[in-house]
Amino acid sequence: MNATGRRRTAPLLTAIVATSAVTAAACGGGGVPAVGAPPASRHTAAELAATLNWLAKTNQIWRRNDFAPLNQVTTGEARSAYLAQQNRTRNDPGPAGRPPFRLTSVSITVPCHHGAAATFVAYGDTNVFTLGQSMQPVALVFQRAGRAWKLAAIVNHSSGSGNPAWPALCRAGSGTTAPAVLAPAKYTPALARTLDHAATAATETLAAAAPFAVNSFFSGPGSVNGQSATEIRQDRAGGATLAQQFAPAADPTFALPLAGGRGYWLVGVLTQTSSYSSAVGIRKATWPDGASVGPVRPVLVHHEIETFITTYTATDPLRSAGGRVALDGFFGWPLTAVAS
Repeated sequence: MNATGRRRTAPLLTAIVATSAVTAAACGGGGVPAVGAPPASRHTAAELAATLNWLAKTNQIWRRNDFAPLNQVTTGEARSAYLAQQNRTRNDPGPAGRPPFRLTSVSITVPCHHGAAATFVAYGDTNVFTLGQSMQPVALVFQRAGRAWKLAAIVNHSSGSGNPAWPALCRAGSGTTAPAVLAPAKYTPALARTLDHAATAATETLAAAAPFAVNSFFSGPGSVNGQSATEIRQDRAGGATLAQQFAPAADPTFALPLAGGRGYWLVGVLTQTSSYSSAVGIRKATWPDGASVGPVRPVLVHHEIETFITTYTATDPLRSAGGRVALDGFFGWPLTAVAS
């Protein structure tokens, strides 16, 4: 459930994921904290148990192709990713031969809240979202659903965001209620517009990116803009076209208070649609930019539409402090690919 192959941020994705096995030492209080994790909360036995339950259920899914626990441990974006994986691996032979996945250095933060806690974030290093290929730092956002905790969103830390660590969250009291630069309900609609512009390969300007900061997500060779420019150029040279479009998903945006009353950490979910066309047609297994053609395809492919579910996180400063909303994390998972 991660994006590492075709594209680095939203228009940069193509990898896959799953989940599982943890040892007591990996999750216990004596473990080494996750790289870049903010200070952990105290008294998180219930949240740790929920994290371990999610891992155990996901291991059952991964090693048996048994998706019965899906609704017990996932919701929102995570559930959409699991459903897509279910469709993709339904007929895979020998799932019992898959080795269990690892999650190490778990650190849990319960953000400041009014009333009963509704969310917590488990930070750790895992190969869950690379299908065992490599360990990577993630933030797992859990949401309370009745008496249960369910995984709602996954975030990969962006090494190019300029921040070596995850943002520190408020851990005591109710947190700030002051208005921020961008209200949570406006985050994904505003981001979709900015990403749509970036995916045209236009050079980003402060005016076009507003209210977002022009950091490595929107400037430089690894940015949405820079990689879109490369891919559009490669496809055009190979007789194809590529268009990207983003839209807010139905999932609500999380606004988690930052430490020191500095604003909020926004966790929002968008859908991404990638549309390829070729008048001549493509016989190869990849488009000219290197993206794989879907597994179900005619001999000659003229069109392909791919959809993804994506998470974008950002620090949202208080309106009184000024500043801009700065993207700092991403996660993406392929949902569908239809070639014709």
